[in-house]
Amino acid sequence: MATRSLYLYSPLGAHSKHPSSRWRDLLCSPVRCTAILLIIAASLTSIGFLSLEWPSWGAPVPGAPSVFTPPPTAESELEGIIIPPHQPEVVEDLEELVPETEILEGTLYHPFHPPSPSSPLRLASQTVRPIRAQAALSDACADKWVSTGLWTEPCRHSMVQDSRVDLVWVWVNGSDPLHAAARQSLLATTHYKTKEARFREHDELRYSLRAARAATRGWPNATWHVVTADVPAPGVEDGVDTNIANGGSGAADINIASRKSEDSNQRRLGLVPQWLDIECAFYGCPEGDEQAPPIRLQHDAQLFRLTGKPGAALQGEEAEEWLGKILPSFNSHAVESQLPHLDPDTVSDNIVALNDDQFMLLPLPPSAFHTPLYGPVFRIDPGLLVGGDSSGSADGGGEWRSLGWSAHLLNGRFGTRKRPYMHHNARALSLPLMHEAALAFGAEFAATPLSQFRGSHTVAGEFEVNTIFLSTHYVIERHREALLWAWVVAKWGDARGSLDRAAKGAMWRELGGAEENSSFTLGKAERRTENDVEVNMLMAGLQPPRAEDKEAQADTTYSWVSMDGYSANFHSLAARIDVRRECIGEDAEPAWDMFRRLLKDDTACGDNTIAALIHNSRSGLDVFLPPPSAHPAAPSPDEPIILPLELPQHAPPLPTNPRAFAVRLLLRYAYVLGDSPTIFMGMKTLAQTERLLKDADSRKDVALLCINDDLGNGSQVKANALLRWWFESRWPEKLPCEV
Repeated sequence: MATRSLYLYSPLGAHSKHPSSRWRDLLCSPVRCTAILLIIAASLTSIGFLSLEWPSWGAPVPGAPSVFTPPPTAESELEGIIIPPHQPEVVEDLEELVPETEILEGTLYHPFHPPSPSSPLRLASQTVRPIRAQAALSDACADKWVSTGLWTEPCRHSMVQDSRVDLVWVWVNGSDPLHAAARQSLLATTHYKTKEARFREHDELRYSLRAARAATRGWPNATWHVVTADVPAPGVEDGVDTNIANGGSGAADINIASRKSEDSNQRRLGLVPQWLDIECAFYGCPEGDEQAPPIRLQHDAQLFRLTGKPGAALQGEEAEEWLGKILPSFNSHAVESQLPHLDPDTVSDNIVALNDDQFMLLPLPPSAFHTPLYGPVFRIDPGLLVGGDSSGSADGGGEWRSLGWSAHLLNGRFGTRKRPYMHHNARALSLPLMHEAALAFGAEFAATPLSQFRGSHTVAGEFEVNTIFLSTHYVIERHREALLWAWVVAKWGDARGSLDRAAKGAMWRELGGAEENSSFTLGKAERRTENDVEVNMLMAGLQPPRAEDKEAQADTTYSWVSMDGYSANFHSLAARIDVRRECIGEDAEPAWDMFRRLLKDDTACGDNTIAALIHNSRSGLDVFLPPPSAHPAAPSPDEPIILPLELPQHAPPLPTNPRAFAVRLLLRYAYVLGDSPTIFMGMKTLAQTERLLKDADSRKDVALLCINDDLGNGSQVKANALLRWWFESRWPEKLPCEV
């Protein structure tokens, strides 16, 4: 195999001497002024479109070999999921959903009854979910957008809205007396040791929410969700001595580990931020002339759903056995593995996932995290690459065991490579695609909560999944898969199913190869995407993520968009390779076999194939797509909406309309690699904490901040006082739902 170099072509914007100059020119250019005038004109004709409800479309998980169809008519149903229109949430009998409260020894809790272990609600939905904003686009608009990369007719008069983006926090108050007692009881039973810093409370959540309110004011129809820990309600009926609520001795009074799984549907107490008026928060308190986003509490025991291998028919008894092994859980990896099961009736497709120690420091538009055109905005660290590791030898108390295991799973599905770490800060995620990833790796997601504390379960093959890392790279890899499937199977395989020597010769020529050569060298791709991004967003009526005043609004750069293929930011490409012989081949073979080879067996060939095709056009992905059919047949309602979750050895049936399928597939997995000024602050000593906080104050353009507690026990008291003082000085304005 030939030597490899880092880039075959430059990332978006990298070739400019002054990366911001083109953007700055664009802000004041006649193009933008024209776009704004067109937006005003188009908006007059788009009111009817904005009032339409989302069409519902979907299909069962493709356990059997099958592929995708464009969305059926709006009358079709998506089993088990209600898709609301894109408008403020309206819930009937809202009063019945308002959380109750209970006070024990001065501490407020939210009492609730989780689903019983054997309930069907304990089994994950097997229905692959559509992305509602994309389903609202007409087939003609979707085709034009994906094929050209330009928001022109017939899309221009179909104005879209800024993405509805919900914020989701995962929070635990380790100082809560019931939680601390339950935790210590399980530690004593399992003889496991964990860092108390993981559960230490600095009142971060209050200020993370205050910061988010200042940063996201004006986001359309957002709801905030706080996923909190829960504990069994003290009482004889739960096998728990009630004296823990009355000043009892603590851990010895609660024998959590011996509770039977059938008791886990008994009344539980959800932890509640003691400063939060949860009834006011539930409705969304008035805030001057505005309404603050509603804040909904959800608890760990409500979220846990059993998943299995794709297509597996799970039973309630299996869920009951599983819950008996995993509850109670004190593992943030386990809780995050259940975020894909957040209720799509109440949580938007687009979320920003935060820990309570993560803060937004400046106002950000929704496009800093999501847009209907370009998808979620992933913030990666290309300098920190994660390789697959199935050994479980890495530190399980931190992230690295879960990261290595997740990378190993991705290698097995999509081919071996190193993948970049996700910045440990607010992360953009697609809930439907997280759910899809949890179904694709269902057995591994189900094994993650077997570690009741982080790193505590060390059985080979049952390590913890890093949900954020795996879900993000799942999207990136599925988009790459869609590109290769569209070109090899849908375009060149087509009805033939097999590629003969003549077809392979034509494929070689389309890559840009000459008859007399078997390899070629590519220079820089002359793509126009960099100049098109902001114009497209303005034409669609969206606020671009770039800031003119970087101290008044956080500045976000789209350094790469999937409209340019597969990112060269974080993988190596072969600088010299016999593309014709090693990648295309000269012998006849089934199109599906070639697709599998380029996808998984030889990732360098797949990467070079994508890069070569991208070089042959200036915008859009039309070169990958099969030609449109003059008389496309109506799709069957039984055709699923995605390629199989597991890569089958033999080709599944072609969809009825291969081009429409490929378009929708590429749109589904669209994504952005974005950059915003961020700080990760690892606190180890008091002096270091003070220095880092001063540094954060001095940097006026920082968008995102994470303050990670790694303090020793000797300095945590003074550091806690320092942090609380800094939080209050930075965000003194209370939320309207604070008591």
